[in-house]
Amino acid sequence: MSKPLLMIRHQINLGFVLVLIMALFVIFAVVEFKVKPDLLQQQQQKIAENQSELVDLINARLGQVEVLTRTLAAAATSLPKNESIFKELLPSVIDNRGDSSIAGGGIWPEPGAFSKGIERRSFFWGRENGQLKYVDDYNASDGAGYHEANWYKDAMEASSDNCIWSQAYVDPFTRTPMVTCSVPIHENNEFAGVATIDVKLGDITRILQRYGEKNDGYAFAIDSSNHMISFPFTAANIESNANSLVNVNELAMHIPWLKSSLLQINTTNETGLIELHNDKLLGEAAYVDLVRNDETGWIIGLVLPRSKMTAMADSMGFFLMLAIGALLVAVGIIAAVLFRNLINKIQQTTVQVRQLTDEETSQTLRTGRMNEMGELRQAVNAYGEKLKSLLRHLEDVQDELVQSEKLASLGALVAGVAHELNTPIGNALMSSTSVLDANKQFSKKMNAQMTRRDLANYLEDVTQGATIIERNLTRAAELIGAFKQLAVDQTSSQRREFELKGLVEEVSLSMRPSVQKSPCKLEIDVPQCISMDSYPGKLSQVLMNLINNAVIHAFDEQEEGTIQIVASQEQADKVRLTVADNGCGIPDERIKRIFDPFYTTRLGKGGSGLGLHITFNLVTGVLGGRIDVESREGKGSCFTLTLPVIAPHLDDSTRLS
Repeated sequence: MSKPLLMIRHQINLGFVLVLIMALFVIFAVVEFKVKPDLLQQQQQKIAENQSELVDLINARLGQVEVLTRTLAAAATSLPKNESIFKELLPSVIDNRGDSSIAGGGIWPEPGAFSKGIERRSFFWGRENGQLKYVDDYNASDGAGYHEANWYKDAMEASSDNCIWSQAYVDPFTRTPMVTCSVPIHENNEFAGVATIDVKLGDITRILQRYGEKNDGYAFAIDSSNHMISFPFTAANIESNANSLVNVNELAMHIPWLKSSLLQINTTNETGLIELHNDKLLGEAAYVDLVRNDETGWIIGLVLPRSKMTAMADSMGFFLMLAIGALLVAVGIIAAVLFRNLINKIQQTTVQVRQLTDEETSQTLRTGRMNEMGELRQAVNAYGEKLKSLLRHLEDVQDELVQSEKLASLGALVAGVAHELNTPIGNALMSSTSVLDANKQFSKKMNAQMTRRDLANYLEDVTQGATIIERNLTRAAELIGAFKQLAVDQTSSQRREFELKGLVEEVSLSMRPSVQKSPCKLEIDVPQCISMDSYPGKLSQVLMNLINNAVIHAFDEQEEGTIQIVASQEQADKVRLTVADNGCGIPDERIKRIFDPFYTTRLGKGGSGLGLHITFNLVTGVLGGRIDVESREGKGSCFTLTLPVIAPHLDDSTRLS
């Protein structure tokens, strides 16, 4: 018996390795799909808090500008409408104690609100070389006029003291990116103009830059019209050729790793957490947390490396894998020692069982300690005794059944003899009776007058009767000779030279009664030229068993069918002999067991389960050949014998089996 691919000890070792791998995989899965999402959610909450802090910082800075703008609006309403007073006092308010982030500011009255009859009378100061400089260009009569500007119209519709932030833009005079806070001016509950303060975006950019570096990432801001307020490039890099800040679409073309996030902002204006597979600035996967500033409508983005977000989960996962892995290794070592001891005892039991089998001795297994292994060995001893007794009984039964099969085969031979001899002997008997009647009639006519015609008729009747008797008795003698030879072959194991076609025809004659009682017919296609030096008795027994097997199992009682015996000699030293039927076929689950002893589907209905087993032993043993079977359920079966032309020489014990 071949050894399995893996012995139990190997299976245990492999099982332990698999358990360890599965445990580590489970830990990995728990960390990845439970711990990390939970920690990531906590990190997101923390980032949201950080984002709120960032928004508060920006709002605090912008709030200072809003307060300054409201102060400027209040000054415009409280001061006398005098140009010199405005030009003297307003610059100090706008300068805000030298705040360099203030790019400029001014008062923009409605037509006639400052001086009746004067449509344009604005007061605007812009910072140049650190100093505020009065700019009167907006009052030029040939200019576009500030009353139609969007920032002016938006402030006109706002409530009192409410700052309206413009979209980010590049100042045409200073080429500096900035935004403007516009506060409406009301006098006597009527709109009287707009106060503005321009803030450089560099201050906002520095706040975002410091905050991004503090969190090991970077931050950016987008205004309400999807223009980039700040991004971790220089200001020149986020300006377009049109002297305006780039929008989200333009920036997305230069930053492919952030493109999907930027386009999402542009199309849906949604906020929240977005995952980046590879951020080029950080050099790894990252998360983008987007939050909206309700006061300005800006979207603030904070980009953090994924490693920072998942560092705690990775550390926890590694610790769990290390701790549980070490525990499993320790448990595995202890289990391996115990299992090794158990396997050694099993191997000892196996060696003892093989000794009992190989040496054919009646010695029983040593039980040793009466633990589970001792009980196992004791059970093996008991089972061995029972098995030996059962095998002895089966050997006796098998011998009886084999003899019964041989007697059945001989009975079929006798039935064939009786059936085949019945016709020629019956014909001869009828002819002899006719001759006797003719003699009686001739004797009567001899005592009376006899004509020549009577004598001729008598001679013709006697001659015809004698011919019939001779022909039928000759046929009977030939049949008796053939059956005698077949009987001698079946009752002995002598080898001789014979013609295969003659042997098959003899078998066909002996099986004709059994075949004629069934709804099938037997067809033979054996060439005349095939001669063999083998054991005809054993070969005839094989053929009779296969034919009888087909008659019993292949066809229902009302189903007509055909059994074909076909022989060919494709090689000089080999003969191919097939016995095929077009019956019901053999199911796949049964075909592997048909040559097993005592295996039958007609137990209790005349089947012993030894016919095909004896056939297999005869073909592979005495005849020195091979037998194969092919069958499809509902399509019939085909038994193929591959036999040597000259059978191997066997000793007497094998020849008589």
